[in-house]
Order: sequence, then structure tokens, then C-alpha cells
Amino acid sequence: MNDSIKLTRAQISDASLLDQIWQFYELESSFWSGNDTDDSGRFTSLSGFLSRLGEPDPFDWAYIIRYEGKLAGLLIVGHQNFGGRSIMEFADLYVLPKYRGKGVASEAIRQTMLSSNEPWLVCVFREDKQALAFWRAAFERLAFTSVREVLQPVDSELHEFIVNEEPVAFPKDPNLS
Repeated sequence: MNDSIKLTRAQISDASLLDQIWQFYELESSFWSGNDTDDSGRFTSLSGFLSRLGEPDPFDWAYIIRYEGKLAGLLIVGHQNFGGRSIMEFADLYVLPKYRGKGVASEAIRQTMLSSNEPWLVCVFREDKQALAFWRAAFERLAFTSVREVLQPVDSELHEFIVNEEPVAFPKDPNLS
């Protein structure tokens, strides 16, 4: 665990901060998504999501990511119905450019997916080549118990991956027979 990287679950008081970071995320995504701003100069908003932050157990939640105490990004996770079962989804991860290459995204993965005993869904837009390259490298580099690409994703615009479906198998100690 990298002590210089902290994830803090967002509260209702963090709504405007999350919305601001989301604008940066949307700006970078606009290069491959083609999304435009509205008449006020803003990209899509998280307003529906943000209004649920105060609920005790919302369907989705967010984390604010800090690097050495400085705002470094956001992570949104939530429950998703997948193949008739509820599964956690690592939905949106955004790291400010200044903090990329410092292990921030990998640590966010460690503190969520890799610290869980449950399988997770990772969805990556097909047009987001940078994110797809990141995830393919992360699947090789990090300690996932399994990685399976869904060959027929629900949404054809996405690559879908299920990670950690298989439990960790520790080798038997021959001295304990």
C-alpha cells in the first residue's frame, strides 16, 4: 500500500468538487468521444449521481483521490446487474495529468478491487485507446486472481472485463500434511 495515496469516500459536501473534476474527465474524453459542451460551456454533469451522495447506501459511490494530500482525481464505483447477478463495477477513474505515472491509478485499484474478495466488472470504451492500454498493462502487472474479457459485451461501444472471479489459490505447504 502506498501511504502517499489516499482514497476518501465522497460525501454530499464534496459534490461541487466531484463535479469540477468530472469536467476535466469529460474534457479529456471529448477527444475520442466527440462530446460537446452545453450552452453554458460545461460538459455533462453528474447531478443525478451527486444528489444521491447523501444516501446511506447509494447504488453508486465516489472516492476522492489524494496524492501527498493534494487532490489527484476521482473514482466512481457501484453495483451493476451483470449476467443475472449483482457485481461491483469499477466505473470511472480519472487522475489529473500532473499525478499520472506516480502509481495513483494502480493504488486506487489495489485499495478497491484487489482488497475485495468479490469479482469486479471493468468497462472501457472501445474508442478510449489510452484507457484500454492502461487496463491491459494493469491486468498483467497487478495481482488479479483472474481476468476474463467478455466476448459479447452488453454495450458494443465497450470492452468488458470480469476480474477476480477465481479465488486466490495458495500452494499447499508439504510440511502440513
